[in-house]
Amino acid sequence: MNLLPAAESLPEERPKQWAVPLANAIIPNLHRVSPTLYRCAQPDAAGMQAIEALGIVTVINLRAFHNDHDELAGTKLLSEELSVKTWHIEDEDVIRVLRTCQDPAKQPVLIHCQHGADRTGVMCCMYRVVIQGWTKEAAIREMTDGGYGFWPNWKNIIRYVENVDSEAIKAAVLKP
Repeated sequence: MNLLPAAESLPEERPKQWAVPLANAIIPNLHRVSPTLYRCAQPDAAGMQAIEALGIVTVINLRAFHNDHDELAGTKLLSEELSVKTWHIEDEDVIRVLRTCQDPAKQPVLIHCQHGADRTGVMCCMYRVVIQGWTKEAAIREMTDGGYGFWPNWKNIIRYVENVDSEAIKAAVLKP
């Protein structure tokens, strides 16, 4: 399986700390955010098998009206399902995703939604801010300009990140 960065999708000035695009014909919009976090668009059954082959342990599905039951059949992947609505991001969903991402027993984790862009983008953005200590501005720039397909009409997502109490989220994530 080819896991080299997809050269054709790398802008010349792409910051090195941004998620690394991984060339993979089976898993759409696949990127490595960190050694323990990946992101992608909705994988099919072959994609889930490829995800398992990458060593991913847990798949978080953020789609509000679609589950992964059929796609996960025949794999040993752990599954978390959240009904995240793109138009209304909630702190509780962010906390749940980040807790899963921080659980060593569930790592590495892959987050996906339909396109791997907006709901997945905000969760990865919050991971950058809360877990990795990025500024909100830097994380928003990666989310919107990182080549994931972020749809600019979702201004509420950007406002959410700009206005969220990231310290309160961090305290909730780290709370035993």
